Amino acid sequence: MSEIRRLVSLGIPVLCFDTCSILDIVRDLTRNSITAREHEAAASIVSAMENGPMLAGLLAQQVQGEFVKNLQTVVYEATVALERLRRQMVRIDAVVGVLGRQVQTDLSHLEGHVDRSRQIVDRLTGVAVAVPQGDKVPERAVDRMIADRTPARKGKDAIKDCLVIETYLETARDLRANGLAAKIVFVSSNTRDYAGETGSTLRPDLAREFAVLGMVCAPNLAAAHYFLDL
Repeated sequence: MSEIRRLVSLGIPVLCFDTCSILDIVRDLTRNSITAREHEAAASIVSAMENGPMLAGLLAQQVQGEFVKNLQTVVYEATVALERLRRQMVRIDAVVGVLGRQVQTDLSHLEGHVDRSRQIVDRLTGVAVAVPQGDKVPERAVDRMIADRTPARKGKDAIKDCLVIETYLETARDLRANGLAAKIVFVSSNTRDYAGETGSTLRPDLAREFAVLGMVCAPNLAAAHYFLDL
């Protein structure tokens, strides 16, 4: 409760991170979903969390555990993908060379990219506020699963996602009850479970819960950056 009061006293916007939204920062650079706009937003968001601060980033207990569990795998996949790209360019350059255009594509700017992305992630997790899982959160998460309420849906074990969303809903209720008027944004690129088939509009049941608390859901860090007016 002391942390809740501290955040309220700061009067700054709050960004609730889902695991995927953090891991996206360091994912395989060759994926079409990885854009310059996303990385610009990530850097700006982290700077806002560090300076002032102008923004409070929250990490639910479940998110912290998932992040630690998956980070090394994501870093490895990103590293392997860049090496694959280098080998492809060597092959392509050789083929082009056969036809009389001798060239060696310079990919030196890719060196250290994964490490630089990892540094942004480390800064984010280092400055974010850890949010413990409340005693009633597991029960609420199970109830959400049984009722197939977003992010739960039939045929999918969504208990981890339900633990995340229930933790943030509880935190948002506490923040609002103690007087926080600033924006609260939840960011998750897991649009399949949160936004359904459209991928752009939050499912109606969770949208109603968010509306009561004045919360907004962002599908990526660039959208979160926009909603937070950074």
